[in-house]
Formats: sequence, C-alpha cells, structure tokens
Amino acid sequence: MPVGVARSRAFPGIRSGAPAVIARLLTAVALVLGSTPAPASAAAGGVWLGRYEELAARIGDSLLQDGDSATLAWGESYVMRSHLDIYRKTGDATWLDTFVRHADAVIGHADDIDGDGYLGWSTSRYSPVESLNPGFETAASGDATLPAGWTRFQDSGSHVHRTTDVPSGTGTRSVRVVSDLTRWKKLHQPVNARYAGGTTHVLRGWGKRTGSVAGRIVVRDGSTTLCMLEYTTSTWTYKETSCVLPAGRSPEVWLEHDTYKVSGSAYFDDVKLSGRFPYIVHDAMIGIPIAEFVRLVAQDAALSRYGAKAAAYRAFLENHIVPRWESSTYLGDTWRPLGAAEGVYLQSPKLDTLSHTRPSDELPYNMALAFANLLLVLHSVNGDAAYLDRATRVARWARNDLTTSGGAYTWNYATYTTTKEDVSHANVDLSAFLEFQRQGYVFTASDMAAFKNTFKTRMWNGSTTAPVFSLRVDGTGNADGADSYLHSWLELTDWDPQVKDLVAAKYTGFTATNAGHLITLARLAARE
Repeated sequence: MPVGVARSRAFPGIRSGAPAVIARLLTAVALVLGSTPAPASAAAGGVWLGRYEELAARIGDSLLQDGDSATLAWGESYVMRSHLDIYRKTGDATWLDTFVRHADAVIGHADDIDGDGYLGWSTSRYSPVESLNPGFETAASGDATLPAGWTRFQDSGSHVHRTTDVPSGTGTRSVRVVSDLTRWKKLHQPVNARYAGGTTHVLRGWGKRTGSVAGRIVVRDGSTTLCMLEYTTSTWTYKETSCVLPAGRSPEVWLEHDTYKVSGSAYFDDVKLSGRFPYIVHDAMIGIPIAEFVRLVAQDAALSRYGAKAAAYRAFLENHIVPRWESSTYLGDTWRPLGAAEGVYLQSPKLDTLSHTRPSDELPYNMALAFANLLLVLHSVNGDAAYLDRATRVARWARNDLTTSGGAYTWNYATYTTTKEDVSHANVDLSAFLEFQRQGYVFTASDMAAFKNTFKTRMWNGSTTAPVFSLRVDGTGNADGADSYLHSWLELTDWDPQVKDLVAAKYTGFTATNAGHLITLARLAARE
C-alpha cells in the first residue's frame, strides 16, 4: 500500500501471533492503572452530564474483558469516543486518562491471528457457519427423528434422535445421544467444503448430560481430533473453543459420548463452527476514537504529556490497521478504484468472511465508510495523500448513490440491495459524512441539511413529546427500540436545533443501558 510508512511494532510488548493469554494479561495490567471518573453532581454539570457519568460508571471496564472485535467495535469504541466528547465538554483531563487506559487495553487484545504480520482484531460472529442445520430444527426427509444434514453412526434412531428438550432461546429442537452400553452411538456431518483452510475456527454449542456419560462435540480430521467441547453437567451449558482447520482436508463434526460403557444420555444444541476473521468495519470502528485522540493531542499543545502515547497509537494504526487491508498476504488487496473519482473496499478476495453466496464483492456502505472515516481522521494528522485519495473516493462512491426526495436523502444499505439503510447503521454512515463535511471534502452543508430533513420529514413520527423514528431512512419499518441509537443523527443539530430537542425528548424517561446509549448521552451533554 502506498502510504509511505515502514511496518514496525508500535507496541513492542505485543508480538505477532501472541497467544490470547498475553493479550489478556496486558489488558489486566491496563485495568489497574485507573478507573472511570467518579460522577459529578448534575447541578454542577447539567442533567445529561450527570446521566452520562452514572451510565459510564455502570459500564465501567466491562467491555474491555472481551477481545472479540464485534464487542470492541459495537461497544467499547463508543465508550472511548464518548470519553473524548466529555473531555471536550468539561476540559477534565481525567477523561483522557481513562481513554488512554481503555485504548491500551483494546490494543492489548490485538494479535496476528492470520499470520500476515499485521496486528488487529477478529471475531467469528459474522462468518459463515460451516455446519448445516446447527440447531436441528429441520428434520431429514422421511425421518422426523433425524436432523437434516446429519448422519447417524451405528444407530437407526432408537439411541440418536431429535428432542424438544432445549436451552432457553435456542429454538424448538435439540438432539439426544443415548448410551446402550454395547457400542458407540454418534451423529456426524462433514464440514462445509468451502471452509477457509489454514484458518482458526471457533467451535461452539450447548450441551448437557444425564447419568454417568460426558457429552462431546468433536471436530476431527480422520482420526485426529482438532478441537473438542466436553459437557459434564446436568444443566444446559454453553461452551466454545478454537482450532486451526488444515487446508485441503475433509474434517467432520461429531456429537458423541466419551464412552459407551456407562449409562446415560448426552444432549446437544446450536452446534456451530465458524472461521475467526478480521473485519474492516471493526478495525475502523475501533480505530476511529484512537485516531481522534491522536488528532486531539496533535492540535492542542496543552496536551503534550500525552504525546508519546499518541505517537504510539498513530504508529499502530499506520503500521498495522491501515495497510492490513491492502497488503495482507492472508486477506489480499481489498481496495478497488472505480473510474477516475470513486473507489470502494471489497470483501477479501481470498476468503469468504461474510457469506459463501456473495451478492457482490462490494461492502455495505457502513463498512466502507467507517474505514474512509478512519483514513480521513489520520490524514488530518499525517497529511498522507494516499489516505485522502482512498477516503474521498469512498465518499464520492457513497454520495453518488444518494437519492433526493422532497429535500431529504435516502439511500440503500448496500449497492447490491434495494433495502434502505436502517436508523442504527446510518449512524456509521453519518459519522463519516460529518467528518468529510467538517474537513471540507465531498460533502457540504447543503448535504447535511438534506440528512437533517431525512430525520425530520421521513423518519420522525411528528411528536415532540414522544418522538419515534422509523427503522429505515425512507420512513418505513418499526425500529422497535433501535431508534434509541441516535448519536450521529444528534450531530445534525448544527443544521436544526430541533434535532437535539427530539433526541432529548426521546431520552427523557428512557433507561439508558449500553455503550450506544452512552455516546448519545455524551453528545446531549455536549450541547447542554
């Protein structure tokens, strides 16, 4: 990637391929370095600041315990970003100290799971499930006792069959494997042949037992056990583990006992196997607040004591996160110019991280725009022309797909669908649009006014005391609570003060519980 930086280790304590225990140790060290500031009185700082501080204290460090990129991207990133918002509101550097502690813990979770030399984050939550009928909800044709896609081993149905005894919330069917004290009774199926070989996969599922047997979910390559989950309790228990699936093989998933020589039954449900992959949108969402901290320190000489930390963060983003998506030998080059002025980031050309049936290689708008947002923030610090070129090309690609109706913008979730963008993901889009407008690239004040019109004339129910917003930007669909995620919509207050009034009305009497609510409270506080 032509970014003009050499790869180096921004955090020498984290080495390429470092085991998870090291990352967690670094996180544990970071957690003892400080704590969330104690709440100030609402009278001193305002109602919204008081509510923000109370929720920040409740969330605390809870999201830092999980190195999964989905948790960090859709939870912890909002916590970190909100700390910056509150610092700007209060001028209290304690919030920057808290930010640094959180950022250190987040970066401590980074590893090189794919062996490409770049540190970053990953998850299995969005990758294809490589096992068929994992919840056993569908029966095989002609045999209601056998789950479709699975094969019995040494049984015709009397000892291996579907049952209605299930964990809460998983569905209506599980499977039961009964010991007959004579020979093995098992259920098995091949792993999807399109799995990504040489890649870490996460095996997960529910299980329990009766009697003396232990239940096992096993992934085998021939006679070699690759990974296994064992269940020894009489109550439903969720477990997960991980292993690398070798390339060019035909591994199988087996459901079985640990022995057939004792009596008892093993039950299994929601048995899933998925690759653990990096996702560009997660790297971007986690990276944006870190880049914003770097920019804040660079722009304010009074924050020079954070200079060394900001320099380390910048090196980490520039040497690992950004080039990962164009120079990784594992992921391949995901950047594609589109004509003279547009461009887009694609799904990995080397492996399927979202689906084995891609409608398009192009990413949804929120995913590509989040990375463009990260690049633009970094460009405001390092002046790298390649960062600006990539970012503005993505911005033009998205802007040219906006549709105007009645002075309001509507747009789809992705280029390959007619489904409109939803109120929650639109926060990611708007965050990028706002960053571009504020820096004077691609988007203008007139564009922001059109997004404001989307919020008020297409999505709002018209009530100033009990405002409700639609699920989608064209005014369709019931958001069913998703319209509490409004932090980027709230930024459109700069083009219409009523936007803040509507969000404030939404949050009056509302019980805020999570990081998405936290950042909205931070931005309400910023406007008190």
